[in-house]
Amino acid sequence: MYILSKDKKILIQFGGDDGFTMLNVTRNFGGKDKYAITAGGTQVMGTYPEEKNALDELAKILEALEEGRNTYTMN
Repeated sequence: MYILSKDKKILIQFGGDDGFTMLNVTRNFGGKDKYAITAGGTQVMGTYPEEKNALDELAKILEALEEGRNTYTMN
């Protein structure tokens, strides 16, 4: 599945032989938003003011994967 970042500037391939295999919520240091979703622990895909917002977005990505969608645009 391809995932477009929240700011619409980054497109990653998630899964498959050549794609990222991990999305995680991390503490974001140095920005107005306190939490981030990262791909592979390094690529920031979106930032959020509260951890719950980031976890909700991660749940939506999981839902899209379970539905077999080919693309997902982060909000």
